[in-house]
Amino acid sequence: MLAILGLILLAFVGVIVYFKWFYSSDDIDTESYYVKSLPLSSDRFPDDFNEIAAIVKDNYSLAESKNLNLDSICDLYAIRVKDISSPKEYGEMLEEFFASLQVGHSYVYLKSYTAGTFPTVINDSVFISNPNDIMTKSGFRDKDRVIAVNGESVIDWMNRNEKYVAASTSLNRRLFAAANIFRSLFDTTRDYTVCRGNDTIEINLPLLPNDSLPSSVSAKTDSKVLNDNIGYLAINTMMDGVIESFVSEFNKVRNLPYLIIDVRNNEGGNSGNGRELARYFIHEDQPHCVDNKIISPVDDAYQGKVVLLTSPMTFSAAESFVIDMKESGNIILIGEPTAGDTGNRPKTFKTSSGICFRIPTAPPSVSPKGFPLEGIGVAPDYLVSQTVSDFINDKDTQLEFAKQYLTATNLDF
Repeated sequence: MLAILGLILLAFVGVIVYFKWFYSSDDIDTESYYVKSLPLSSDRFPDDFNEIAAIVKDNYSLAESKNLNLDSICDLYAIRVKDISSPKEYGEMLEEFFASLQVGHSYVYLKSYTAGTFPTVINDSVFISNPNDIMTKSGFRDKDRVIAVNGESVIDWMNRNEKYVAASTSLNRRLFAAANIFRSLFDTTRDYTVCRGNDTIEINLPLLPNDSLPSSVSAKTDSKVLNDNIGYLAINTMMDGVIESFVSEFNKVRNLPYLIIDVRNNEGGNSGNGRELARYFIHEDQPHCVDNKIISPVDDAYQGKVVLLTSPMTFSAAESFVIDMKESGNIILIGEPTAGDTGNRPKTFKTSSGICFRIPTAPPSVSPKGFPLEGIGVAPDYLVSQTVSDFINDKDTQLEFAKQYLTATNLDF
């Protein structure tokens, strides 16, 4: 009888632990902090990190596939945290730790100071594109090339800061290392050296708290007619509301024989939305790459020729959409490889101190046609990158290539 009661108690505790950790993101109140306002004192940093490490070792699902020794990694950072005395150092260490897991869906919830901009990166050159009010008031202009940050060359700055970027591929990591030139956990101002034509200009830029930036709502989708035969449809997110926005814009271009779909700036959202969008372009039933649910084409699915534009920013649910589209056999990919991460069931966890973080919890898997769902970007059929000369002249190299491809004679898909 005691043995039976013991087994029942053990099972009960196991269920509690399972739901507390594995399904924690369904229950917890996710919080994000500025490092100066972390909800724990410096003497609690070691205990907090040890709790993080224990959760990661129990739940992170991709360590073996990435040849990572979690025990060694966690032990290394557990030693480092003993010498950390400031919130700034602890925040930096946490970002570095989660980046060391080598996956885009691994990160700690920390707020940052930012200029609210994302630069254009071409061969490690960082350009300003359509600067917002914060940037222009500080003196930045469109097409400025940033050559130094706080007196350090852009290349050296990116090389030094890549270790803080959570990413599944080197292309995605490099892109966001460049973007983080305008983001900081603690700096509220930065100095930039800018090349503008033949002039070199020094600019001091304030970085604002992320949650105090002026609100800006970008369109979930956008469309336009490029010429009598080619339509353009940008899908900029997979978050809620994209389906309704898509239908409205799609109806404006659906009767054209050629269509360019642009997901280069789509960082994902809900994979179910991507699955639903794919129904408008596939021609027969096929399994969804993430959960194998059958995707059936809508009754009036698009029958024309489709080109899909991708980039290293195409991530998460946007990436699974790309895989579904590619495996339909109905489209041509043009641009650069995607970010290489569809999610692997990311879950959010919270320590007893209140620090929240997110890691993948599903084991490595492949699409119905055998493509890895994490670790490798989806390669385009035609590798085309933006050129500096085209950027300076307001020309979209990849879009222009897609237009030329679709209008070429003897088109053969």
